Amino acid sequence: MSTARCTEVVEPTTPVDTRWLWLFGLAWLGFWLLVMLPGQIMLAQLAKSIHPGRKVELVSLFQAVMLLTVVLVVPLVGYLCDRTVLAWGRRRVWAVGGFALASVTFVLVGFTERVPLVCLLLVLVAVGEACVLVALSAMIADQVPVAQRGRASAAFGVSQVLALAGGMVVVTSVITDVTTGWLVIGVAALVVCLPFLLGRREPAPSPTARVRGGLRHNIAPPRLAEARDYYWAMATRVLINAGNLVGTTYLLYYADDVLRRSNPDAAVLALTLVYLIFCVFATYAAGVVSDRLLRRRPLVVAGGMLQVLAALLLVVSPTWGATMIAACLLGIGYGAFLSVDQALTTDVLPQPETRARDLGLVNAAQHLPIAPLVGFTVLAVTGESYRALYAAAAAVMVMGVWSVTRIRGVR
Repeated sequence: MSTARCTEVVEPTTPVDTRWLWLFGLAWLGFWLLVMLPGQIMLAQLAKSIHPGRKVELVSLFQAVMLLTVVLVVPLVGYLCDRTVLAWGRRRVWAVGGFALASVTFVLVGFTERVPLVCLLLVLVAVGEACVLVALSAMIADQVPVAQRGRASAAFGVSQVLALAGGMVVVTSVITDVTTGWLVIGVAALVVCLPFLLGRREPAPSPTARVRGGLRHNIAPPRLAEARDYYWAMATRVLINAGNLVGTTYLLYYADDVLRRSNPDAAVLALTLVYLIFCVFATYAAGVVSDRLLRRRPLVVAGGMLQVLAALLLVVSPTWGATMIAACLLGIGYGAFLSVDQALTTDVLPQPETRARDLGLVNAAQHLPIAPLVGFTVLAVTGESYRALYAAAAAVMVMGVWSVTRIRGVR
């Protein structure tokens, strides 16, 4: 078997300061701008501008290209990132390179109308995103002590919500030109990441190295028998995210077909704002509480169950008032989950030498297209019954909550 050098990793003990957390959150904001907005609105705008008659086909193609690329590239990037030994920063070099690649090609996408070239550029964007995802995720395990990981994960979660809320306003209300939208978001993502990546030093890896297995051994996921907690955490992440996405993806149709709102777009905007406001506060609060108590599982369970209740409320009481309450519950639940789950996952990594690979695999797994598959299947089988859809969403999230109760190595 071939061998490769791997840096010896020591668990961090020095606390990070508040400035580090704020700048770390800014770096994640840049990442989420590149990830969230294309999937939510920008790819749909692009497909419509290229060929209005084929917009559904094209947006599905574009999304599939990006998702597939991330899932395939993350294990390799994780392996290489774990093997990088640079005094300047083995994680930082991948994050900077990833942001540069993703941002530049992101901007170019907006200037392109040829479908094959758009797909090629989106592949490069996704490769850059994979590099950033792997590197920033590993920085939590590398630099943040266990007692602060809830707050570091809150920076991860709050940034995601802010990127979605602020970015949606920018590309739908402030900027209506497709090309300009891709240009502004690409540049903004690169600018906001630089204070952290260039202004904060990364601890140099130890010069001591150990010999491990080669590429085939280290690019593969850890064995189930050796990493049960890790795989239960992965299942929790995938299932609760999928259930939440089922609930939010079809909200426009629920407001129109079930609630019969006269202006369903305005109704969804109001629900989304309520959801995001509660999500931001819950993300920060849950991160702080989990650090003080050093208990992750109860908060993840609570966050998941609040989302289950939100889905069930839409099943039993399809009214506007109940839907607003559901939006509050969903925001609180997802915010708590988003914050603490990242810290919990960091705490159950199988081995420190493969942090980038293992965290990258978990984050890539949540991109699996479970939500659209569940949504399409349920609506097709039940004749577009949204009560059945939200019951299915609740069932998926219950499985995610059950998964976290199977974790034994973290309280």
